[in-house]
Amino acid sequence: VSSLGTLLEAMGHQRCSLCLVLSLALLLSASALTFNVDPAKEECLFDDIDSGTKVSGSFQVSTGGFLDIDCRVSGPDGKGIYSVSKEQEGRFTFIAAESGTYRFCFNNQMSSVTPKTVSFSLIVGEATKIQVAKSEHVTPLEKSVLALAEGLQQIQAEQEYMRMRERAHRNTMESTNARVLWWSFIEAGCLVAMSVGQIIYLRRFFETKSRV
Repeated sequence: VSSLGTLLEAMGHQRCSLCLVLSLALLLSASALTFNVDPAKEECLFDDIDSGTKVSGSFQVSTGGFLDIDCRVSGPDGKGIYSVSKEQEGRFTFIAAESGTYRFCFNNQMSSVTPKTVSFSLIVGEATKIQVAKSEHVTPLEKSVLALAEGLQQIQAEQEYMRMRERAHRNTMESTNARVLWWSFIEAGCLVAMSVGQIIYLRRFFETKSRV
C-alpha cells in the first residue's frame, strides 16, 4: 500500500510539473512588427510590464539609407536601460525593476531624406508568482521544468531574431537584384545608342567621301 501511495504521489508531481511547464510556455508573450520611421522623426512603442518580468527584444533595419538607426529603451522612471546609436541591428535583455510603462524608441534624426524600415521583436515573460520558503520544497523535476521554461523563452527570442535577419537579407538581395537589372537595362541602352551613333557617323562619312 505504501509503495502504491508513493507511486501515486510521484505521478501527481509529474502531472503538476507538466502543467507548470505548459503554463509557463503559454504565459510567454511575444510580439513582432515591422514599421517605417520617417526622416528626422522618432517612433516609440509602449508596453506595460510588471516588476520581475524578463524582457527580451531585438531589432533590425531592413531598408533605407545606410541601414542604421538609434534605439533607446527606458523604464517608467525615464532612465535608460538600453541605448545604441547608428546601428543596423541590436538585441537586449533585462529584468523589469519596477511595474509600469516601458518605452522602446527608434530615432531617425540622422537622416533628412530617407525613411527607415525597422523590424522589431519583443518577448515579455511572466513575472514569477511561485514563492518558495525553502529550497527543498522544489523537487529536482520542478527545477528542470523551470529551467526548461526559461530555455523556451530564449529559443523563442532566437527564432524571432533569425526571422528578422532572414527578412532583412531577403530585402537586401531583392534590392541588389533590382539594381543589377536596371543597370543591365542602362548598359544595354548605352550600347544601342553608341552603335546607332557609330552607324550614323560612318554613313555621313562615306556620303561626304562619295561627293568629293
